[in-house]
Amino acid sequence: MTNKPRIALVSATPVAIPPAVAAINRALPHATIWNLLDDRLLADAEERGGIDPALEQRMRALIGLAVAGGADAVLLTCSLYGVVAEELANDVGVPLLAPDTAMFDEVAASTHRSVLVVASLDSAATDTGQRLARRVDSVGKRIRLDSVHASAAANAAKHGDVVGVADAIMDVIGDADGWDGVVLAQYSIAGADAILTERLGKPVYSAPAAAARKLSMRIGGPA
Repeated sequence: MTNKPRIALVSATPVAIPPAVAAINRALPHATIWNLLDDRLLADAEERGGIDPALEQRMRALIGLAVAGGADAVLLTCSLYGVVAEELANDVGVPLLAPDTAMFDEVAASTHRSVLVVASLDSAATDTGQRLARRVDSVGKRIRLDSVHASAAANAAKHGDVVGVADAIMDVIGDADGWDGVVLAQYSIAGADAILTERLGKPVYSAPAAAARKLSMRIGGPA
């Protein structure tokens, strides 16, 4: 690995890319970012009722392309395909992170008693909440997890409007009274994490930021 590590982002939607890039630029400003995008991965999965073997193979091929092309680390930005990264993590020879793994680890290691999971889609909020619950249970913690969706955040995210994303979330959760922390369930809305942290005055977890911190520890901080 050179003193400018190459980090490949494997994405299924363009709106997930900017928050991931921004987070990596903060944690690893000397890194080179390589974007690999298949913008049919989500639509095809929806049409087929989930990830079938052909879609799994497409994601595996993208990860393989990243590694063969010299990536020093690979980060998936689509939680739907996170299971593929988890299956391959020990076999590719470089750090390979599922989208939410680092964030889940941070929440599970926290002292929170209650956490609110927020997404722009109800299905994403529910899915992330369930997977986070399994991670928390695996370390023997007791954290109350609730989930909500802020549908207006999706359109703001589509236009790169992080303030609009934060506003849409605040409209739904208010001051998040009753929860110790907030989890942003999608990369597409994760860019609002700093704004929400300032407004709420409590920890706001985003998967790109947590993943970037973990990558910094795995492949080295700024030279």
